[in-house]
Amino acid sequence: MAPVPPPQSSPTVSQSSRSLSGKRPLSTNADADEENRRKDPKISRACDTCKRKKIRCDGIIPCSNCAKRKLNCAYDTKYGRGRPPTPPPSTVLNEPQDRTRSGDSNDHSIWHQPGPVAHGISTSQAHSRASPEIEIEGQYFDPTSGLNFLHRAWKKLLTQKDESTSYDSSDTERNQLLTSAGDRPFHVDNSTSDAFIPDASTARKLQEFYFETCVVTYRMFHRQTVEGWMELFLKDRQLQRPMAQSLGNSRTAILLTIMAIATLRLEKVHGEMSTEDESLVLQRSDHLFCAGMRLTEMEMGFPRLESAQARLIQVLYLLQTARMNKGWYTFGNAFHITLSLGMHRRRDQKRDFPFTSKRQNYITSECYKRTFWAAYIIDKYLSIVFGRPRLYQDDDIDQNFPDNVNDEDMTPQGPSTPDEPADCYIDALIFHAKIARIIGKVSQEVYSVSDLSNQDRLAAAHRSSRELHEWHASLPPHLGTVKPSTLIPSFRRQAIALQLAYSHALIHTNRPFLLTEGGSENVTECISATKASLELVNRMAGDNTLLHSFWWTHYVIFCALAVVYVWEIQRTTRPTEIDTQSLGKIFDLAEKCHGHIKRASTGLSQNQRYSIILDELRSEAQRCRILRGNTPHPQQSGRPGGETNANTEIGFPFLQDPDMFGSTVGVQEELMPNMLDSFLFSDWQTLDSSAIFPFPDPNSVSPTFPAVP
Repeated sequence: MAPVPPPQSSPTVSQSSRSLSGKRPLSTNADADEENRRKDPKISRACDTCKRKKIRCDGIIPCSNCAKRKLNCAYDTKYGRGRPPTPPPSTVLNEPQDRTRSGDSNDHSIWHQPGPVAHGISTSQAHSRASPEIEIEGQYFDPTSGLNFLHRAWKKLLTQKDESTSYDSSDTERNQLLTSAGDRPFHVDNSTSDAFIPDASTARKLQEFYFETCVVTYRMFHRQTVEGWMELFLKDRQLQRPMAQSLGNSRTAILLTIMAIATLRLEKVHGEMSTEDESLVLQRSDHLFCAGMRLTEMEMGFPRLESAQARLIQVLYLLQTARMNKGWYTFGNAFHITLSLGMHRRRDQKRDFPFTSKRQNYITSECYKRTFWAAYIIDKYLSIVFGRPRLYQDDDIDQNFPDNVNDEDMTPQGPSTPDEPADCYIDALIFHAKIARIIGKVSQEVYSVSDLSNQDRLAAAHRSSRELHEWHASLPPHLGTVKPSTLIPSFRRQAIALQLAYSHALIHTNRPFLLTEGGSENVTECISATKASLELVNRMAGDNTLLHSFWWTHYVIFCALAVVYVWEIQRTTRPTEIDTQSLGKIFDLAEKCHGHIKRASTGLSQNQRYSIILDELRSEAQRCRILRGNTPHPQQSGRPGGETNANTEIGFPFLQDPDMFGSTVGVQEELMPNMLDSFLFSDWQTLDSSAIFPFPDPNSVSPTFPAVP
């Protein structure tokens, strides 16, 4: 009889010893994982790029890091430990499932594909950074990816319990119509009373405030025409006629939305409001807005110019009240109406389709152009805020820009010629449309989902940067060279809006190259544009008429702060031409603007999500700063740039105690490999849209979700 083999030792002892040591118990596959790690080949030589970045290399040529980022993988650095080993050739470069190495994010494989290869991480890296995948509403997330900080931010948002900041509210955000799910619910008045409509005197004041203060670059209406509509509307009210009897649904909806926007903004310019006061103001404006929405939803007949205008101004109200999802769907409706009216095509004497039976007067013709280009601008900004494709395609558009004529100088027969031509308010609309066109080109070329090399993307960024500089040089004096503080309020808001758009466009163009080899000129331009945008926002914060003038202000702050924190993480291994003193000023500005966005995070707006996501990214930057404070720069002795440990001087006052984040060894273990090593071009767009994602059901979140620090 064969001898009975001795029983294998139970893993209970080792597991219990681990539990006593304070570490998390291993899963049932822990021993198998450890056995696999023992069998991993020992890598004694890293490629030059991985060695310089101090990240784990798998020792093949090209290594997975360089292959994923399309870098030249070389082993030319002097090897000082005997005879240098010859790197074996890669065997995984041609694997069909490794789609993210090509930069193709069209299938969103960074989010959906489980497993280390799908995330551009080698098998050995995956073992060294092993942590369980999580699943949220059918989607897989890899906590080792470059977007891990987003996962922690979403977890934190899901576990918020404070009533003023809670997103864990199934009865409000989630249980709404599909087109509004995730937004702040409307204050709906189900009564048949129309007492919410202001009296004649208040209505006229709100209309005046709208044209004088609320409109910046989206000038799609002819003011005198709208004022005529208001008088007809008030006359119907006086005679107790149905609300839309004389004007029709779309024109009446325009007036109601104008009053809703003015009601909302009039209170905000008076100073900061409490949550309760903001809710009361929003309730009044919502009643006006919802009445207008009901009218457009019941509109009968073929679309008209006012049909598109009504929906576009509704989009602007929705964006200003942070109802981003409803705004997205409403804009889609407006987009289709503009196409059905042929507003994207120019008309002349020989070609007037589809209006062959009746010639348009000059005012109507110009409003067609104004309305189309306002929609075009909104489309380009919505596409980057949401991380979604643009609806308008430039190849399909040949519409002319509107004429440089102010409303008071327009007649049905044509423009009148004033004796002393003044600066034109339409200039801002035209130049905003021109820079929006460049932004759309950047999104198409630099952030393309096609299999483009970094050099092709870099060349596209250089072309777009030159176009942006030429655009800025072509601005008329009152929008470019004249100091905004010397301008009248309406022109001041236009000048600042275009300056903010210019800085954001440069950031959008150059930020991907913060994380790639080469492109030092792009990095410098990106950091400079970031500093300019933060300075501008910091000045705007002292003027409520400016801070609340643009619906995308807080998105621009978010982009700029993300660049600051990403650069703080990345410059651990990359030198910069920007001196330490300038960087310190940028961090000071970043802290101030971070405070601005926190103070703006009231109600259930996406600003709260921006703030919490930035907190997580900022936490990574702080850890990198601690690490750099304990580890000399690879190209210098001592601290980089001769910087001291006076962290309070650069905007991180709580970094004086390194023990706050654990010992230096613990920090190094958590930061190495760098969290941004697997960051793809498309991940910038994911970051942009991170505050707009459909929010997962907290009950479906796996308990293995990364813990919030």
